[in-house]
Amino acid sequence: MDDDRRKHERYTNEQLVLHVSRPGIGGILKLNPTAACLDFSRDGLQFASDQEFKISEQVVLDLLIYDIELDEIRGEIISHEQLDDGQCCHGVRFCMDDKRMQKRDTTQKLLLIEDRLRTAQEYPTT
Repeated sequence: MDDDRRKHERYTNEQLVLHVSRPGIGGILKLNPTAACLDFSRDGLQFASDQEFKISEQVVLDLLIYDIELDEIRGEIISHEQLDDGQCCHGVRFCMDDKRMQKRDTTQKLLLIEDRLRTAQEYPTT
C-alpha cells in the first residue's frame, strides 16, 4: 500500500495556479487581482487576494495544477474577511447551475483536483 500511495501524484494548495477576474466588461476594465488558493473542494474554494470582492459578487476563475486545467469557471463570493496583512480572504461557491459546470469533464476535473489536494494533506511528503 505504501508503494501505491507514493506513486499517486500529490499537490498542495500553493501549487494550484488561480486566476480570478470579474465577468464581462468589469473584468476588462479592472486589473485582475493576485490570488493564492487557501482551500479547495469540488463545490468551491477559498483564496487570499490583494483586492476586495463583495459578497454575492460574481467571479470567473481559471484553475491550473500541472496537467489539470479548467478555464472560465463561474463562481459567487460567499464570504469575505480582511486579514491583518492587508490581504482579503474570500470564499467562493462554484455556480453549479451554469451550463459549463454541468459537463461531465468539468465535474471530473474538479473531483480530480480535490482528490490530489486532499491526498497531499492526508499523506504529506517528507
